[in-house]
Amino acid sequence: MSTCQSRQRWGVAAVIVMALAGLAPTLTRPVFANEPLNELGVELRLVETAPGKILTGALATGVAKIEVLVEAREATSDLELRVLRPDGSAWTVNGRPYAAFHPEWSTPAGTRLESGAHGVSVPARGALHTTLLVPLEGAALHEIVVAVKGVSGGAPIASQAIVRAALGVPDHRPVDDGTYAHFPVKEVK
Repeated sequence: MSTCQSRQRWGVAAVIVMALAGLAPTLTRPVFANEPLNELGVELRLVETAPGKILTGALATGVAKIEVLVEAREATSDLELRVLRPDGSAWTVNGRPYAAFHPEWSTPAGTRLESGAHGVSVPARGALHTTLLVPLEGAALHEIVVAVKGVSGGAPIASQAIVRAALGVPDHRPVDDGTYAHFPVKEVK
């Protein structure tokens, strides 16, 4: 092998190493999303289920504590939150419809929001958070739909999400142990 070929190989290797060294800090930086996926996005998280009654006036055999996160691409006002069954009918307990009345909304930073002239509003590229206590009736795997409606740019928009709450029955859904899962997991920071 000649000296000239050896220098070319070392030169190519040096260029590749320098390029990778330049990319390494870029690839290790965390990436944060700053755009909601939809005009109005709703994400639910089941915090816990517990047997017993709650302070909503409804007779129930249990309660599901659900965190609700609402994100908006454009400024959205007049937010209205409803709890439904998967078929679209109202959530009922002992034949009485359950209403989420006036949930306490807050920003993700924890600042409480009060209702303004146009109801509860989400700023553009903003998010609001609330916690619901939904009464459950009987031992079952309850499917709870949370629907959110609002007005953005003078037009009505809506979105919904579903969460499953097991009360008095085993929950056979896969458990993510941090290494293996049988379904896609979305990390929220």
